[in-house]
Formats: sequence, structure tokens, C-alpha cells
Amino acid sequence: MKEWNIHKTIFEADQINPGLAVSPWSGHRQFAYDLIGFLQPQKIVELGTHYGCSLFSFLQACKDLDLNTGISAVDSWEGDKQAGFYGEEVIETVKRTVKEFFPDQNVTLIRKYFNEAAKEVSDNSIDILHIDGLHTYDAVSEDFRTWLPKLKENGIVLFHDIASKLKYGTNDFWEELKQKYSSYYTFEHSWGLGVLFPKGDRVFKMLEDNNMRDKMLIYEYYAENLLLNIQLLDHQKMVCERDQAMASMTEMINERDKTIASMTDMINERDQAERSMTEMINERDKTIASMTNMINERDKAEQVMTEMIDERDKAEQTMTEMINERDKTIASMTDMINERDKSIASMTNLIDDKDKAIESMTAMIDERDACISSMTDMIDERDRYIAELTADLEK
Repeated sequence: MKEWNIHKTIFEADQINPGLAVSPWSGHRQFAYDLIGFLQPQKIVELGTHYGCSLFSFLQACKDLDLNTGISAVDSWEGDKQAGFYGEEVIETVKRTVKEFFPDQNVTLIRKYFNEAAKEVSDNSIDILHIDGLHTYDAVSEDFRTWLPKLKENGIVLFHDIASKLKYGTNDFWEELKQKYSSYYTFEHSWGLGVLFPKGDRVFKMLEDNNMRDKMLIYEYYAENLLLNIQLLDHQKMVCERDQAMASMTEMINERDKTIASMTDMINERDQAERSMTEMINERDKTIASMTNMINERDKAEQVMTEMIDERDKAEQTMTEMINERDKTIASMTDMINERDKSIASMTNLIDDKDKAIESMTAMIDERDACISSMTDMIDERDRYIAELTADLEK
């Protein structure tokens, strides 16, 4: 009887991606490693690789046990609506891990959808088929129907997520398979792993002879213990990090306290300055209010003066027009004056002539006045003589 061995394994891929050690598939890595060592298969195909937790457990077994098993990992490496979509960083990490730790292994990364990849795989050629794609009932049932013909006689099909807490469709499909087939194993831990023998029970009987159901408890215990140890180490690391962070933060707090004390003094100084400035601002506000009133008065005065200026401008315009009219009148009168001056000059000559004539006539008048005066005296004498004669006659 072929003996089943439980190995103590170091999974090298964890050095590049430590998250593999706590991924949902990590609890089945040791069983998968020992299964490869027990069966020494010629060909393994897995549908759904993502970061490669299951793939690298297969490759680690082939590397450590010096097996030339052909392993094909089929994935679109773009994600899905259930697991989420992602970028090129995932497949680049897988490629880097293969290159660094498994360069001599017979591994092929096939970036295709499962239905497309199935066309390139011969029937009855796969020893172990691992189905871990989209976990809906329709998807997993289609993957099984499409790839079952590719499985060899007495081949094995592994189903992940058959005990999902999220109640994936794989849970229901696995229950159906258990009703249809009698040879299988169900691991309940790490989201569940179904091990199905749909094309013959030869390998199943070999595992039964090795008390596989008892060993399943060991793998479950080992997986849970390993996860707990990892979580414990993580927590211890977190505690140390927290202690260091707290010590650092304590120093920072002390520095902050000193800074706060200093800033408190500064704030008190600022408060005093603020009170002083508040008083100054109040005084300035009063001054501004007074000046605002003065400005309003000035604005009113300015408005009155503006109106006066407008009136003056109108008056100035009117007076300018009057001045222009006066200038025209003055120009006309200047012409008249010039004419008058000429006339006056002519008349002055006439007056001079007249003055000379008057002077001559004045002399003649004086002579006449003298003659008249003499004649008046003569008349007065005649009047007195006549009056005497008249008086004599009346007697």
C-alpha cells in the first residue's frame, strides 16, 4: 500500500506576497502539497488563480519533491463582479513569483476565459482539476460540465468555496454533487474545499486506506493552528509597533505640552494685545463714524457746490454769449466812434471857425452894447425931460 506522508513545508511564495499565508485558500495548502506528493500527477489544471495561493502550493510540492508535473493556471487576471476587478499588478506579482522561485518547473500561465482555454486541452488528459472561478451556481456548474471530459479516469476535481459563509452558489452545487457521487471529501475550514472523484474511486480507496478522514482533522487543526500563530505573531508585532508608537507619541505629547504651555503664554499675550487693540479699534470706529458724518456733510456741500458750479457754468455760458454780442456791438460802435471822431474833427475845425466868427461878432456886440448903453442914457434923459415937460403942462 502506498503511504500518505504529511510534510512540514515552507511556502517560498510568501516571501514576495505575505498575504498568501492568510488568504482564503491558505488552510488547504498543506493538504494540496501532500496530495501532489502522494499522487505524483502528470498534469494539473486550475481554473482561477488570482494571486496564486493554490498554484504555488502545487509548484512548491513539485519543486521540493523533484516532480516534472505540468501545471496550467487559467485566469483572465481581470477579476469579476464577485471578487472585484483589479489591474495588471496581480498577474505581474504571479509572474515575478514564478520567475524567482519556480523557474525550472513545468508551469504555464494561460490568460483566457475558461471556455476558451478548454478548446486547447485534450480530453482525458488532466489528473487534478482545480475549480476556483466565479462562485455562482451557474458559473461553477458550467465549469464542471465543460472541463469534466478533460479529466482522466480516476482523476480528481477540487472545488474551493464549497462552505462559504457568504452562501455562494458553490455551496449549493457541492451539495448536488454529493447526492450524485459517492466518493468525495469535504473540508469545512478555510471557506471549504471539496475533493471529488467523479471518474472512478481507485484513488479514493487509496486515501481511505490511509485513513484520510482522520488526517482531514489533522489538516483542519494544522490550518487553524497555523492561522492562529500567524494572527498571534501579527498581533504581537502590532503590540510592539503600538508600544513603539505610544512611546514615540508620549514624547511627542510631552513636546506638544511644552509647546502648548509656551503657546498659552503667547495666547495670553495676544489676548492682552487683542484687548488693547479692541479699545484702539473702538476709538478708530468712533473716529471713522465722526469722519463718516463729516464726509456725508462734505458730500452734501459738494453736491450743493456742484449745482452752483453748474448754474455758474450756465451763467458763464450766457455771459459769454452776451460778451460776444457786446464785442460785436463794441466793434460796431468803435466803427461809429471812429466815424464820429472824424466828424468831430471836422466839426472841431468848424467850431474853431465859428469861435473866431463869434469872437468877431462879440466885439461887434460889445460895440453895439456900448452904443445902446449910450443911446439908453440918452433916452433916459429924454424921458426925464419929457416927464418934466408933462408936469409943467399939467400945471
